[in-house]
Amino acid sequence: MNDFFIAANRSLNLEIDDVSLEVRQILMRQFDLWVGAADPIKNTLSNVSDYSDEILKKVIQKHLIECVVMLQLITDLDHQAILKTTEDQDVFRQLLKTGLKVNQAYFIDKEQKSKRRKKRTEVNDHESTWFDSFQLLVSNGHSHDSIMNMTYGAFKLYSEAVVKREKQNIATQSNIIRMAHHAAAKQFKSFVDELNG
Repeated sequence: MNDFFIAANRSLNLEIDDVSLEVRQILMRQFDLWVGAADPIKNTLSNVSDYSDEILKKVIQKHLIECVVMLQLITDLDHQAILKTTEDQDVFRQLLKTGLKVNQAYFIDKEQKSKRRKKRTEVNDHESTWFDSFQLLVSNGHSHDSIMNMTYGAFKLYSEAVVKREKQNIATQSNIIRMAHHAAAKQFKSFVDELNG
């Protein structure tokens, strides 16, 4: 899904037996319920974005209950109705495929992290909480309510944008410090005047 699909909190409609079913993105306020069901599915998919029938059959076979819980969170169907769709494997696979596609921001990790970076992240994960991530967004103008009503994809992309901007800011500040250190007083004053004016 593209950035505007995620940012606008759009959903996909699935037509099943003359019934239009809305399949939504997961919201952060439900993320604790979502991750318990979706994480084993994500591990089974192992970063695959092409959900063939063969892959979906494997996921359903290994994680039927998790699929039902996950789909219950992103549709208006209760668990009984979702279980009823399993009677027609094609319909259930189509429903699961739509749910995975709509929430691809969770199931696909586009970054390929180096081993060194991964080790550093593992150390930081023991010290960090979700509140640290929320604080990052709050300190950049988001409210608690807006964060909880974001889709996971929007939360992830906003967080990445804030981190990117902060890294750019640090690089800019470092360059200014270096310039100040090496520049003559008159040249640096001219530079600061340009920034202010």
